[in-house]
Amino acid sequence: MKTTMRKELKIGLLLFALFNLVNLFTNNLFPEVPALHFILGGLAGLAFCETIIGILPETTYTKLKKLKKNL
Repeated sequence: MKTTMRKELKIGLLLFALFNLVNLFTNNLFPEVPALHFILGGLAGLAFCETIIGILPETTYTKLKKLKKNL
């Protein structure tokens, strides 16, 4: 069993940290900007998807990669 993190998991955690950092500063400066909330929601969703892909078991991960390659 591999103990190293996949690149998708690293990217997901980095995006989630970026989301939290931006959210912390913008809640005090721009509390009611709908476009900013939309962008932050997209960033959080992308971070969540990358994290989920990064923690998949090896067999499911390879099936997903093969499916992506066939598209």
